[in-house]
Amino acid sequence: MTSKRMTFKRVVNGIEVVAVIAALIWVFMLFANDPSGGDATNAGPPGAATFASNCARCHGADGEGSIGPQLAGKVAEKYPDVADEIAVVTNGRNAMPSFEGGLSDEQIQQVVEYTRTGLGG
Repeated sequence: MTSKRMTFKRVVNGIEVVAVIAALIWVFMLFANDPSGGDATNAGPPGAATFASNCARCHGADGEGSIGPQLAGKVAEKYPDVADEIAVVTNGRNAMPSFEGGLSDEQIQQVVEYTRTGLGG
């Protein structure tokens, strides 16, 4: 082989190595950079993520009501005793499903508290 070919091949190999390293760094940064600043389940007040993923589809994202009744500003009025609201979430009632077994007792407690305070209740 000529000297020019060997030099060209070394340059191409060097460029390939740099490209692979750059791709690996990009993939690493893609997964390492969490724009939420941490675990998304810990974003916002306790119960907010659980409400968003389990309750909002029926009660609305802000508790304004949809298929299910309005909760924002109303739930504490309807259930002055927190234990009564916990029982409804745990056991279900009418068209509302039971969340017993689907949510832990702590998650139920947090989502109930969130509906009473975090939704303007």
